[in-house]
Amino acid sequence: MKVSKSDISIVQNLYLLQIDLYKFLKSDLTDPEERKEARKQMKEFATLLKQADWRYMGGEDVLDNLQQIQKEIAAKISATPRAKRASQSKVAKPKKVVKKKAPAKKKPVSKKKATKKKK
Repeated sequence: MKVSKSDISIVQNLYLLQIDLYKFLKSDLTDPEERKEARKQMKEFATLLKQADWRYMGGEDVLDNLQQIQKEIAAKISATPRAKRASQSKVAKPKKVVKKKAPAKKKPVSKKKATKKKK
């Protein structure tokens, strides 16, 4: 098995991003900039995770652990409530009033008298 520098650098970058993602997991992610940075690093982490060879990481269990971290940070980012934009929180937009149309009046149905059929 020949080890290339790019394979090892991918794994090293994964471990560095893993540390950053742990920091995001411990924080509350209420700051929009922090959440944006976490999302950016999570995407980069996911890309590197697809490229990485698990044999250089120490085994499949390490790969499984890194995939679990990716799922946890994704869940935390999506579960964190987003702050409202300044324009939305200060000024409420007026609601549109929808008028319901009155149902059309039906024409009276004329009843026909029953007639006997001729044989």
